[in-house]
Amino acid sequence: MNDSKASELLHYENVTFRRDGRDILKGVNWHVEVGQNWALLGLNGAGKSTLLSMIPAYQIPTTGIVRVFGHEFGKYVWANIKSRVGFVSSSLGQFQSTLDKQVAEDVVVSGAFSSIGIYTVVSDEQLGKALALMEQFGITYLIGHRFATLSAGEQRRVLLARAVMANPDLLILDEPCSGLDLPAREQFLRTVERLAQEEQKPFIYVSHQIEEIMPSITHVAIIKEGLITYQGPKSEILTDSILSDVFGIPVSVVWERERPWVIVT
Repeated sequence: MNDSKASELLHYENVTFRRDGRDILKGVNWHVEVGQNWALLGLNGAGKSTLLSMIPAYQIPTTGIVRVFGHEFGKYVWANIKSRVGFVSSSLGQFQSTLDKQVAEDVVVSGAFSSIGIYTVVSDEQLGKALALMEQFGITYLIGHRFATLSAGEQRRVLLARAVMANPDLLILDEPCSGLDLPAREQFLRTVERLAQEEQKPFIYVSHQIEEIMPSITHVAIIKEGLITYQGPKSEILTDSILSDVFGIPVSVVWERERPWVIVT
């Protein structure tokens, strides 16, 4: 890796993605440096999840360049990239049935193997780390409880601990608070904020809810109809005029305790 890429976490260069003849992404340019925590905002269907699914190569760009940790997709062994990225998503899809059968601590431990389920012998050290993470995230009371019996908020915190288990160099939080009630959402956000402050773990937070942008988020990118239309430091992007354009209705931004809240005007 050359020096110019040493501080690079993510780089998208003129990235397009087409599915069934439809352009989902339309020439995306986006650059993320070490020391930055980004929120990726956009309305439903804007292309947020598609964009980030290219990091573990769940989706392949139709055209353009994607680099992660300074390595270009197609010119590097991507398994080495995937092992350095932790994912938490509100959409578990095909993994739900496997997760539901496991107890909470086994879900957390599985993060050490980047697997859904445990298929090898777990060392005392790995189990100890998992239990320590559960204590850190306030979920030790879930030990011995099957994943299927947990509330949505508890499941997300277990999955966050699982993502951290492998000590990733980047966390991707893909709409992790979707479907959570207010107390569960705030508990999850406090956990993420504590993780960012105490461990300095870089992350990208995907959402369409402005109020989920916590103080540790430094930058914001807004994707609209497959194109990143605004990006930069959050104070420059989260303005009345920009968000009114994004939402298509007049809004104003109110800051309270270093968090933005949107009011329809």
